Amino acid sequence: MSKQDLKDELHKLIDSTEDENLLNILREDLLAYGKNRKEVDDLLDLSEEDRAELVQLSSEDPEKNTISEETFQKHIAKWRIRLSTKKDL
Repeated sequence: MSKQDLKDELHKLIDSTEDENLLNILREDLLAYGKNRKEVDDLLDLSEEDRAELVQLSSEDPEKNTISEETFQKHIAKWRIRLSTKKDL
C-alpha cells in the first residue's frame, strides 16, 4: 500500500466515525508521534527529581529484583505452611 493510499484510507475511516473519544485518541496519537513530537512532553508535569529518578530507573538492569521460579516456589511453600499453622491456632 502506498503512502497516499494509506492516507486516503485513514481519511475515509476518520470521516466515517462519529465516536468523539476515538477521534480524540487519534488526535493525541498524531500529535504525540507526528511531526510535532518535539513540542509534546509526556513528562511535563514531573519535577526534576522525578525525571532524574525515572531516567535512573530506566537504565537499571530489568533482572535486578527478580528471583528464579524455583526460589519463588520455595517462598510460596513456606508461606503456605505458615498460613496453615496460623489457621490452626
